[in-house]
Amino acid sequence: MAKVPEMSADFARWYSEAFMEEGDIRDLRWKGIVNVTAKSTFSIKEIEVLTRLVFQGKTPASGRKGEDLNDTYNKLVSAISGNDPAFVPLQASRELQILAAVALSMVVKKAPDAAIAVTTASFNGTRMPELPFDLLGVAEDSLIELSRRMHIRDEFEELELSAPKLDFDINIEEDEVLPETEKWKTQIKDLHEATSKAIARVVEGQNRVVERLHNRMQLDEEELQMLWWLLGKHSRHLKMPFSKIDARMRPLAIAEELGRMTMVSPGPASVQAMLAKADVGDEQIKLEDAVNSMELSWAEAATDSEYVSPVTTPIHFALEQRAELGTEDKWQDGWSTLTGIKADLRLPSIKLAELFYREHLFINVG
Repeated sequence: MAKVPEMSADFARWYSEAFMEEGDIRDLRWKGIVNVTAKSTFSIKEIEVLTRLVFQGKTPASGRKGEDLNDTYNKLVSAISGNDPAFVPLQASRELQILAAVALSMVVKKAPDAAIAVTTASFNGTRMPELPFDLLGVAEDSLIELSRRMHIRDEFEELELSAPKLDFDINIEEDEVLPETEKWKTQIKDLHEATSKAIARVVEGQNRVVERLHNRMQLDEEELQMLWWLLGKHSRHLKMPFSKIDARMRPLAIAEELGRMTMVSPGPASVQAMLAKADVGDEQIKLEDAVNSMELSWAEAATDSEYVSPVTTPIHFALEQRAELGTEDKWQDGWSTLTGIKADLRLPSIKLAELFYREHLFINVG
């Protein structure tokens, strides 16, 4: 069994101050966090549940009706508690919030979707959970670093494969002129196994190189398409220059087009500069005006995903609600109740566009 890493001094302090516990329970919770965050990849559902546990609101972490989150919720809650049979989630919401926040603070450093989820859930600081540390700051810094790492070009030495070594020696005694048939069979079997392992190592290395080259090609294509789009200053969907797009429509329309060109998450670190280059300004705009300005067919197409959520994708959720109700004045109350955000909230257009772009990546790129 792998050794549990030494407990973070920050976690030890946060947990002790919040729950007056410095013994076995704290150790168990730390072990749970380590186990939850140890893997390299995380599903959208896992990130959604963790985010909901942190941003506690009207939307249950176990899922609303029609959301397939309950199994993920049960597994995560059990694991993050250290598989403690005495842990009762309904009686430990604050503890769960802090445990999930600590887990997310570790996951955001390697999973773009997690970093995006924290930034979109906070909604420009509108929804800020009370935590012993700045989770939003950690997520925003991680997005910049993840994007920087994603765009580093590989050196040739990092892609070059070395010749595999065949781990096999013929096992025959010196005075043995003609080994027995069964012994030859054993030798051939061992040779086959050694060769298969060597080939497997070659294939694994080759697949690694192909994957990295494929990602590089995707990034190059992404950058090229964005460059021509910005130089042309013309909306492909609306079929008009950026400057002619209604100011209320521009944040969502431009962000959605930029999102469709993004092939690798978390996208470019310079996304705000790109949005500004596409004539998205910093004028204040009401959220409900931006949502209502889009055509119903556009709203339906933009929200065609099972991952639209009141927590991690509140703008997409607003579009979904408007498309389902088919009106401009009936979606606001229900949306505000579930999200905890006022529909008439004013945001700088460029910030609204960036949030919508991040949401698009979360539910469509991953």
